[in-house]
Amino acid sequence: MSKERLIFIVLSVYIFSAFGWWTYAHYLSNKSLYEQQKELLEITCYKATYDVEEARDEELFYDSIYMKRYFIANFPKHEIIFLSKEDPMHNFMIRPSFDSYQNLEKSYHRKLIMYITEGLVMIALLFWGMIWIYRSFKRELLLKKQQSNFLLSVTHELKTPITAIKLYLETLLKRKVSGEQSDIIIHNSLNDTNRLQDLVENLLLSAQLDSKKYELQFFETNLTELLNEIIQNFANPRNLFDRIVINLDEQVIARVDPTAIEMIVNNLLTNAFKYGGAAGKIFVELKQNKGETCLKIADQGPGIKDADKKDLFTKFFRIGDENTRKTKGTGLGLFIVKNLVDLHKADISVIDNQPNGTIFEIIFKSYEK
Repeated sequence: MSKERLIFIVLSVYIFSAFGWWTYAHYLSNKSLYEQQKELLEITCYKATYDVEEARDEELFYDSIYMKRYFIANFPKHEIIFLSKEDPMHNFMIRPSFDSYQNLEKSYHRKLIMYITEGLVMIALLFWGMIWIYRSFKRELLLKKQQSNFLLSVTHELKTPITAIKLYLETLLKRKVSGEQSDIIIHNSLNDTNRLQDLVENLLLSAQLDSKKYELQFFETNLTELLNEIIQNFANPRNLFDRIVINLDEQVIARVDPTAIEMIVNNLLTNAFKYGGAAGKIFVELKQNKGETCLKIADQGPGIKDADKKDLFTKFFRIGDENTRKTKGTGLGLFIVKNLVDLHKADISVIDNQPNGTIFEIIFKSYEK
């Protein structure tokens, strides 16, 4: 268990215990107050008896009727009972009225219910608040880890091509090279420059998607032709034609943003190429049935753990630790894919390939010609 989680649990237990004790203390206080008020009500009987007798002796009233009126006016919470008809003014008893006892008990139970209700509501709010704080805290830790991974990966992604380009330029300056060698150096430099450009474009695109400022331009597009072109452009410089297996329905028409589709497919192909094993096949399938278009890109790599699938499309998320990970990347590719798919109002899911590997399946909504 991490130190932060242990501190959070200890604080949570302390807060709930303190609040539980506060509620119990209010219960005890209410019970004590009830007993005191009941005792005061009974003690007042002695004072009422003394006052009535003193008023009688001072002849403030001359019969039991006026005596009772005097008593009710001064002691409304009590009742006077005359014990003798012959001489009621000297034979009487004073006691708390039944209504006084009943009102006192009702007040006690009303406050008890109020404290219990307040306690339950506050515990529920505290429980919800602690869960919300815990989830926020967990998200912050995850974001901090992802940002750390992102900085490490971006540093590596930037440093490698810059170092290579610098080395190529120094070679051209310090050494005499043949025309063929010069062409190779220039070609490699251009590749590294393109790599830097792709990284910068991904960073800018992710920022636009994050701020909801990226807008799609929809056109009726022949997806079959578009995918063939995208795969051709992807496989040609990497010499991957023997690894990519294509299965596309003919003349699949859909209303999409071609540029966004190109970015989606390129990112998924790059992902399959990186994690699909050294010689594993990459499968691209496009099917259209009843107006619904399904695009699948699959690899034969080790697959993705179920625990990682829920965070797979999160910004900066990459499987494993950046210090030990061998594959290149910034953790933005699948984040971009998910956002572009959402802008198409399409659905993307991750499925385990059989016997091994991963399938990314995108289903575009029904298209009417």
